[in-house]
Amino acid sequence: MIPCVPLVLKAAIELGILKLLSKSYAQLSPTQITSRLSIKNPDAAVTIDRILRLLASCSFLSCTLTQDKAERPERMYGLGPLSKYYVSEQGATMASWLLLLLDEVSLRTWYLVNGVILFDYTRIDPRYNNHFNNAMKSMSTIFMGKFMDTHCRFKNAKMVVYVDGAVGECLELILSKHPDLQGINFDLPHVVKNGLSYPLLMAGLEHVGGSFVDDPIPKGDTLLTKWQFHSCTDEFVIQLLKKCWNALPASGKVVIIDPVSPEYPGTDLVTRATFTSDMVMLALPPGGKDRTLREVEVVARATGFSSPKVGCQVLHMWALELYKTA
Repeated sequence: MIPCVPLVLKAAIELGILKLLSKSYAQLSPTQITSRLSIKNPDAAVTIDRILRLLASCSFLSCTLTQDKAERPERMYGLGPLSKYYVSEQGATMASWLLLLLDEVSLRTWYLVNGVILFDYTRIDPRYNNHFNNAMKSMSTIFMGKFMDTHCRFKNAKMVVYVDGAVGECLELILSKHPDLQGINFDLPHVVKNGLSYPLLMAGLEHVGGSFVDDPIPKGDTLLTKWQFHSCTDEFVIQLLKKCWNALPASGKVVIIDPVSPEYPGTDLVTRATFTSDMVMLALPPGGKDRTLREVEVVARATGFSSPKVGCQVLHMWALELYKTA
C-alpha cells in the first residue's frame, strides 16, 4: 500500500490549508478554502475535499457534515487533534520536519545512493539546506523548550559550547533561562553564517564557524551536542568525544540530547517514535543509529568519560550527561 497519508498531509501543508484553518474561527468548506487560497482550477474544491476527508479520517482534521444551498451533502473542515502539531506555535512546527523527510532528496536515499553524504549535500543545495535548517530549528524549539522546563543542569555552568549548534536556536533558549551564561554556537561556516541574531543576548552569544572533524572544539565547562551522536558511527562518536575531552576542564561535562533505544521493542508510542527515528538514521547518514543506554556507555568509557547519567526524558529524547573523570 502506498503511504499516502504523509504525502497528502504534505500537500495540505504546502497548499497552505492547515495554516488557513488555524486562522479561521469556524470550519470551512472545500469551496471556501479554494476561494480564500485563490486557487483558480475549477476542480480544486473537489480535489481538496478528497484530500481533507482522508486527513479527517486520520484525526488530523475535524469534520462536520452539513448541506449546501442545493441540499447536497457538504463537509466542513477544521483543525483536529493531531493537526495542532503541524501549525506554527511560537515559530515551531512539526510541518518543517515532515517537509524535510518527504523532500525528494530525502526520499531518494531509500532508493539509490546520491553519491554524497547528507551533511555534505546541504552545502551544495541551498533549497534543501533551507528545508534542513527549518526542520532542525522547529524540532529544537519544540524539544528544547520541554527540556529547559525539566532540566536545569546549566545553572552552574559558565561557558556552554553548543557543538554542531546549527543556527543557534538552542543557545537562545538556554541563555534566556540563564542570562549570566556565556555561549558559543559552533558549526560549519555555511551554517553559522545564517546564525540567528538575538539583540538581548548578543553579549553572551558568539557564533564560531568550524568543523569538529578538522578543527578543535572551542573550550567551555559544558559542551552540548544534540542529535549529533545518533547520526554517526561508533568510531566517529569516539573521535568526537576525544575532542570534547580536550575542550573541557577537569570538572567539565558533555550534555548529549539524543533518542535512546530501548532494549526490548515495546508497542508504546515512545518506542515506536524511537525506532522510526532509527530508520531515518539508517537511511540518511552513513553509520547512523539510535543507541541503547548500554551502547552510549561503551563509547563514553572508551574515551575516559563517566557512565551516562540520565538528566531527563522528553518523549523519545533523552538528556544524558558524561562527566570528565580523572
